[in-house]
Amino acid sequence: MPPTSFYEPDGPAGFRATAWTRGPWNRDHQHGGPPAALLARAVEAALSDRGRAIVRFTVEFLRPVPIGRLRVETEALKRGRLVERHAARLWSGGDLVLTAVALCLHRRQVALPPTEARSVPPPPPEAAEPYTFPFFPDPVGYQAAMDVRYVRGAWGQSDVTCWMRQRCPLLPGEAPTPWQRALVAADAGHGVAVPAPLAEYTFINADLSVHLVRPLRGEWVGLESRSVAEPSGIGLCRTRLWDADGVAGRGAQSLVVAARG
Repeated sequence: MPPTSFYEPDGPAGFRATAWTRGPWNRDHQHGGPPAALLARAVEAALSDRGRAIVRFTVEFLRPVPIGRLRVETEALKRGRLVERHAARLWSGGDLVLTAVALCLHRRQVALPPTEARSVPPPPPEAAEPYTFPFFPDPVGYQAAMDVRYVRGAWGQSDVTCWMRQRCPLLPGEAPTPWQRALVAADAGHGVAVPAPLAEYTFINADLSVHLVRPLRGEWVGLESRSVAEPSGIGLCRTRLWDADGVAGRGAQSLVVAARG
């Protein structure tokens, strides 16, 4: 069965998650990428004009997001001449499950001197075979809704490069925006570059912060990810985000690392 969409509309500001949002830790809970993108979609709709662009999007995961009905709300924290700040919140019933803050800047043309390209691009996604994550509890979930191609390293390593693209939109009939695609993929950074053996440890991210200097071009999002875990139970995943034109931004995730009981 091909994936359809991560969510379906369900009343004013309401959405119903499909099984394609299912994450790896519990079959009743969502992966963090789709709900983060759902909040970004709401912020994009709330921007004061089309000359504004989100440049930083920070999500805090307050509790697991159930696969069910959700409600989104937004709030303009500041509307300045050059800078806007917006908050977005995701509710499951009466429970607040995600919060996000978006920093948005006014786009304008600036004449800059040419710079030499210093980053060597990774091999293109066509250079690798499709890969399916082996650790999800159900065949219908986020892992099946994403096309994944490792071009450096392999799953199980803590320093890898891969490409990801959505096999389905966030909502039926809507083409994902660059920010939506970036967040859906970037939250998988610590899942593609694992900080500790999965059979012995869990490493759930408590947040996700993504910076983009320009919109990602094309369907594919490149993740150059590196994860570390410390005996303190704290980990970090840092991801450099690519498209076919080069580096477009960075992501970071704080990890809660625990030994399996």
